[in-house]
Amino acid sequence: MDRVQLSAAGWDSPEKAHEELARALAFPDYYGRNLDALHDCLGDLNGVELVIVDCSAPARAMDKWPSFLAVFFDAAQENPGLNIRLLP
Repeated sequence: MDRVQLSAAGWDSPEKAHEELARALAFPDYYGRNLDALHDCLGDLNGVELVIVDCSAPARAMDKWPSFLAVFFDAAQENPGLNIRLLP
């Protein structure tokens, strides 16, 4: 399983979170940078462990953070080839 680790320390907007996720996970150019597109792209990953550290930063700065968490949780449950760990 390939491990991708990201720091969410600078994720103070959904745009920044989408940009960093798209870059780190090599999402296609047509990635829509919205939560539905994030769910779809996470569902396409296979053999990936995504570790996101510094999750307390977007929890304080981004009102959409609970929606991102829901997408991460749903995608990991639906895709056996994806493991997501969120660390404070």
